Amino acid sequence: MHVRHKLKTNMTKKENKCSVRFEPVKIASVYEVLDGISWLDEPDIRQISQYSGIDPRTAGKVIKNCIQIGMVNELTPGYYKLNIPYPFKGSLEQKKAVLKESIFKMPLIASLRQFLKFGEDLENSLRKAATVQKIENYNKTSLDPLIKWASQLNVLDMSIQAEDFVDEGLNHKKLRHSEKKDELVVFLSHSSKDKPFIRQLAADLTERGVLVWLDEQQIKVGDSINKAINQGLIESDYFVIALSENSVNSEWVERELNSALIDEIEEKKVKVLPIKLTNCKFPPLIRDKKFADFTGSYKSGFEELIKAIK
Repeated sequence: MHVRHKLKTNMTKKENKCSVRFEPVKIASVYEVLDGISWLDEPDIRQISQYSGIDPRTAGKVIKNCIQIGMVNELTPGYYKLNIPYPFKGSLEQKKAVLKESIFKMPLIASLRQFLKFGEDLENSLRKAATVQKIENYNKTSLDPLIKWASQLNVLDMSIQAEDFVDEGLNHKKLRHSEKKDELVVFLSHSSKDKPFIRQLAADLTERGVLVWLDEQQIKVGDSINKAINQGLIESDYFVIALSENSVNSEWVERELNSALIDEIEEKKVKVLPIKLTNCKFPPLIRDKKFADFTGSYKSGFEELIKAIK
């Protein structure tokens, strides 16, 4: 009877567990983990831990939180990839801005902000928001770490609106252009299959004083590419799209590289600059644009790219 009662108690505890739980870890560790995921090829927790210098347990907690926020995707069990463009060699402020916007866009946070605007206190607002988002067996303690991150990043400031992230990014860009005229930011859009090449290119650009955002072309069906890459575009001076047999045959290029995207990019005063990695057919929309050719020589292609940028 005693064993039966213990099993029943354990099952009840499991059944009553909150369906969403955020882990209590410091925000500072997030950027180290995201750096690792952006640079490595679909790494596991062990690789991310080794790269970032963070113990595996903490790295695992950070990844779990980032998956729930929507910043990281588990492609196959135990292997991870970024869902968002990331300022790998950008400033801490840029990295904070990416995390802040990602939390702001969470449906749970959107609901929470609505109830706060109705004049509800934080505790009641969180409970009601969790109910709206169909979080079962609500437990405030399970969501407290997320609220702590949101508070530290000022996400719960009711004066903040979605368009403010655009304005903030544009202001950062203007300030950079006035204070650091020689500093440029490049948004590197590429296929994950070309990541070894892109790693070398990112390192060489950084050595030349160019800040780099990394974006693996993995927009999901139904997603808006403009929204998905918005933050990186706002901060960037050049949208460099790496064209190869891997990328031109991808759904990303076939479906999303359209006139609306090109217009959106250029409206933000970002110049589209293709780079050719292998002999491949250019998408019609950018066929007439100047490009840097890496097919014959990496060195000459890189110098073409630097010349076009600077």
